[in-house]
Amino acid sequence: MVAGNDDGRAIAAWATRTGVMASVRTPGGPWYSPRRVPGSGRGATEVQVAMTGSGLAAVTWVQDGRIRTSIRPAGRRFLAAAVLSPRSRVAASPRVAFGRGCAPLVAWASEDSRGRSPSAVSAACGRVDGRFARATGVSPQGESASAPAVAGGRTGVIVLWRQDDGATYRVRSATRGPSGPFSPPDTVSPVGTGVVVDPSVDLAVDGTAMAAWSLTRSGEVVAQAATRPVTGGWGPPINLSRPAAQVRGTRMAMDAGGNAIATWSRAGVIQTARRPRGEAWSPARDLSDPGLTAGAPFLAMSGGGAAVITWPASTEGAAVVQGALRPVGGEFTTAATISSARRPGIAPQAAIGNDGIAPVAWQWTDPADDPLIAPSGVMGATGLAGSEAPGPATVVDLRARPARVRPGQAIRITFGLSSPSRVRITARRAPRGPVSGGISLSGADGANQVVLSGGLGGASLGRGRWVITATPRGGTPRSLSLVVV
Repeated sequence: MVAGNDDGRAIAAWATRTGVMASVRTPGGPWYSPRRVPGSGRGATEVQVAMTGSGLAAVTWVQDGRIRTSIRPAGRRFLAAAVLSPRSRVAASPRVAFGRGCAPLVAWASEDSRGRSPSAVSAACGRVDGRFARATGVSPQGESASAPAVAGGRTGVIVLWRQDDGATYRVRSATRGPSGPFSPPDTVSPVGTGVVVDPSVDLAVDGTAMAAWSLTRSGEVVAQAATRPVTGGWGPPINLSRPAAQVRGTRMAMDAGGNAIATWSRAGVIQTARRPRGEAWSPARDLSDPGLTAGAPFLAMSGGGAAVITWPASTEGAAVVQGALRPVGGEFTTAATISSARRPGIAPQAAIGNDGIAPVAWQWTDPADDPLIAPSGVMGATGLAGSEAPGPATVVDLRARPARVRPGQAIRITFGLSSPSRVRITARRAPRGPVSGGISLSGADGANQVVLSGGLGGASLGRGRWVITATPRGGTPRSLSLVVV
């Protein structure tokens, strides 16, 4: 329900009782007022989103057993939703990604409403104008396929899924270049009696593909990964984790250079491993507090290598959302609790740009209800890579219009908040002068604006370079440079 791109733009979408709502965030900016996605209505579930580097976005969801998708051209409104799946099949598990030749690709699993054929995985390619080509089956007829995963890039798109023959299991894939049909299925993992779940896939800029999944065998579970180079087939699976009674939520992501990160939950602890391009996988390392029970994680990675991992966790009977951030060229921060224990949080998703800013969204529930079946809303937080605490009231934007002013000229300071907070705005001379003026005010979630007339809190902004800083209560301060000439 959250996606973004390298320059910091992002989109969040979620299901409500009346349809799918979506909100867009500008690069480094605030979240704007949510709007209902056209074509969505009561009964919408399983919302997924994707976004390109130019800001083109897509939202897909299930409604009345059918897959619907709406495209939002960059800087414009959502287009009318297209219905992609037929009435004769009950669809579920939609996934969406952008790649060359598919703008976007949507894949899903479906079952014959009359039970006459096994489950299958289908896909459809869209265009910027909101139209889609006719859906095509990517899994072979007669095979039971489910749990699709998708990825896209400059070389095309890829669909991954789980094949279940009742007694044997394996991971399969199909690819599509910039034009033409999908390839015949490739076998990613060997056929075996071990149960395969949680398939995940990503594509590097050069077309290298990497997949990951969880494999249950002989009562133990292990996270595995496989690589398909630009030329040739899938290599043999590699164990990422040590076997355990429970390993789930295996996720895979790559940056533009082909460096990979994988994450999973092993015995209630989030673990991660990385694979620099052309090298072997590193040993797994614990990321979450072993004193908490962590659920399946979500992973997002920017083209430059910044990454965010979020997960639900149980602590002292409360369900909270936690996360860890990794700046470009750095290491993951210590895990931080993002949500409030007063509102149990589940199903977190996130995005991250090269600037290290990571918006996270999750469902919250009424503590009196079962958090697994009674989602009551959506909350969000924005953190900065390198920060130990991506709090729910972090400044996500701070700008001055204009950035060069005359003495006494009015200045419009805008700042965005990911949730309401008391904010302190101060001014000091650059580069490291003492604070000479400040004001405190209550900020709302989204965009806020303050107009200054040549001063701030009694301090006159004379000629020179000034640093304006906005600090929300419990959040991360952001600063800008203002020149008075």
